[in-house]
Amino acid sequence: MAPKRQRGMVFVAALAILLWVALTVPLASGHRTLLLRDVFSTHLPLKAFGAEQLRQGRIPALNPEWGLGQLYRGNPNTVSFYPGNLLYLLLPFWSAFNLHYAFHWLLAALTMYILARTLRQSKSAALMAAFTYAGGGWVLTSLSFYNILTVSAWWPLVMVGAVLGGRRGVAIGGVACGMALLGGEPVTAALGLVPLAWIAMLRFGPRRGFALTGAIGGVGLLIALPQAVATLKALQFTVRGAGLLGTTGAFHFHPVRLLELLVPFPFGQPGDFGALGFWAPAAVPRLPYVLTLYCGAIGIALALAAMRKRRSAALLAVAGLVGGWLGGLGGDLAAQLSGGLARSPEKLLFWFALVAPLLAGWGLDRVLGRPRRWSLSSFVAGGLAAVAVVAALFLGLGAKFTTLLERFIPQGRMEGTAQAQVTLWVLSLALLALLLALAGWAAKRRSATGLLLLQMTGLLQLYPLWQTDKVAAFSSPYPWTERVGVGALVLPGSVTSPFGAASPRYRMEDTTFAARTRIAATDLDPAPGVLHGLSFPLAPDLDGMHTPPFGKLIYWLPQLNWSQRLAWLRILGIEALTLTEDPGLSGLTAVDQVDRFGVATYLLTVQNPAPEVWWPRRLHSVANGPAAFLAVAALPGAIETAVVISPLGTVGASHDPTGRAELISATPDRLEIETEGRGGVVVVRRAYRPELIARCDGERLETFAVNFALLGVQVPPGRQRVVIHAPATAERVSGGIALTVLALALTFGLRRRR
Repeated sequence: MAPKRQRGMVFVAALAILLWVALTVPLASGHRTLLLRDVFSTHLPLKAFGAEQLRQGRIPALNPEWGLGQLYRGNPNTVSFYPGNLLYLLLPFWSAFNLHYAFHWLLAALTMYILARTLRQSKSAALMAAFTYAGGGWVLTSLSFYNILTVSAWWPLVMVGAVLGGRRGVAIGGVACGMALLGGEPVTAALGLVPLAWIAMLRFGPRRGFALTGAIGGVGLLIALPQAVATLKALQFTVRGAGLLGTTGAFHFHPVRLLELLVPFPFGQPGDFGALGFWAPAAVPRLPYVLTLYCGAIGIALALAAMRKRRSAALLAVAGLVGGWLGGLGGDLAAQLSGGLARSPEKLLFWFALVAPLLAGWGLDRVLGRPRRWSLSSFVAGGLAAVAVVAALFLGLGAKFTTLLERFIPQGRMEGTAQAQVTLWVLSLALLALLLALAGWAAKRRSATGLLLLQMTGLLQLYPLWQTDKVAAFSSPYPWTERVGVGALVLPGSVTSPFGAASPRYRMEDTTFAARTRIAATDLDPAPGVLHGLSFPLAPDLDGMHTPPFGKLIYWLPQLNWSQRLAWLRILGIEALTLTEDPGLSGLTAVDQVDRFGVATYLLTVQNPAPEVWWPRRLHSVANGPAAFLAVAALPGAIETAVVISPLGTVGASHDPTGRAELISATPDRLEIETEGRGGVVVVRRAYRPELIARCDGERLETFAVNFALLGVQVPPGRQRVVIHAPATAERVSGGIALTVLALALTFGLRRRR
């Protein structure tokens, strides 16, 4: 490489690193935090609990602070066995939490660079591939998903193992695959096997390539064995494992979104509730899973230049786009084919996200080899686009298009939405024309540096996906958090969907996602409520890792009147909730009311909620689950009567109404209860799970569902000490196997051939 080009490469790489540092240092220092989508709604509450448990030397099976004891160790969203969790032992929570996103964003760029170089692309082409991948819509969307980002960051290195082949390739690819599985979402990792097999077969042929893919996947699975075992143990008794998840097929790719390859946000910017917010229900009825396909205008142009010579790669990229669309046909085709395990066909865009950067790198090498032909086409394309934009402005087509859009924008959207969207389109198209014209000039001069700088410039349009807020806005308890007290069980306004509450319409000038998040935090939201000691018995689970009865409980609650809902609030132990209305019901007391941007919000307390363990005075037997749900809703008190389903009605037939139960100690996976009486049923305010084992004097006791979704234990007569726990033997054994395989893989991976 010529010294001048070498200096240009160093300059561009340094500029990219400086940009990454400028964005991520505030996160690492604990001054700012990411917050878009699942960052706050799912991952922050789970990681806050996990970090505290890790400091106490535990990786628990269950999280009693979330959804009556939702899965923790077996939930892929928790990333519970990932080595990166050690950061929580060394750093404050906010720094460790956000460094996961920052490090893996950088890792995605590095691994794609290594993959491109392993495929014998030039250094400038490998940089183009790295920029296109790490700065594209898929990876920036992954910054909202703690686990999918991990898969995205490691998977190019998994593919490096397939290119290298042999024992060293299996070792490197297997270790990377193990890290992806330990820290990632299994459906996305499974989808990654297709590009892994493609590149292995491209390098070694079908038979050997298929065997290499299996070897890398097998080593990765052994390294991730503790996570796999924990998930498989508990998956059967979950909504996801039963195939009952109600939002299947919700996220699928609509072909009209191909516009995102040219205009980053043709339907509005995600996370904005104002005129620039998401607005196209006809094409995309909700915020898409992958927020944009855009991966840089120059990157797409270079990928097109390489498609003729790299047809298999082009076919795989197109297959991802087509599969994301076909998987949503009928609403839930992908869910039906996978038994409910896969529910978001848009994840098939992972194929496009992995292959398009490689095509961009190959395209750069091809264009620099034949600059005249490509520069002419770029000048023509850019010139035509510029002429089209200028003509549209002079002919008044912008105003006509604005009028047309207003017909499709739903009622209730902010005034001026159509005009804002048209302006956004015009600016994006004008920038596209300028970038293509300059790219033609850079190609004519064989300037890899120029093309790389233009690609970075185009990718800066995705900056709206980088949404952060000051940690100080969430680090101190809010007034209502302090009022309900540490350890309170609450139902915040942000998750009152079980009561059918519509999202309130706040009248505020700041229409960003961060502003809405701050409002939710004041209303006892889990983020950051869990950091201040609050528990959330009715917390939602968007990935279906709660039990089927708990899933039905959330689904059926809106069908009840307020008197019946209050009965359920007491049974679940909820002590306080926030609503935008006061039901005016005895037993539900409004203790405060605040006007937030034109919306009245109430803090209400629940009288006489159930304790964590109690001995009911009587048992009531019903025929089935729905009858049990309604019977609980009709109970006058929380602890006087317990409802059991008739097949289990024989247990507790000799139930002693005068017995007593006292909780002695409680950790996430172990409870000790002292009972006294002539025998009967003890009710535990945890979700019933078959994997929870109850013992007394070494003898296993019968457990079953009571009060529709809670845990009941049949205890013998006399004064007894009952221990309820979730065994971890299988995870310990699999952990030993995983460490052994990891050590062997690292030995082979680091050893070089003579």
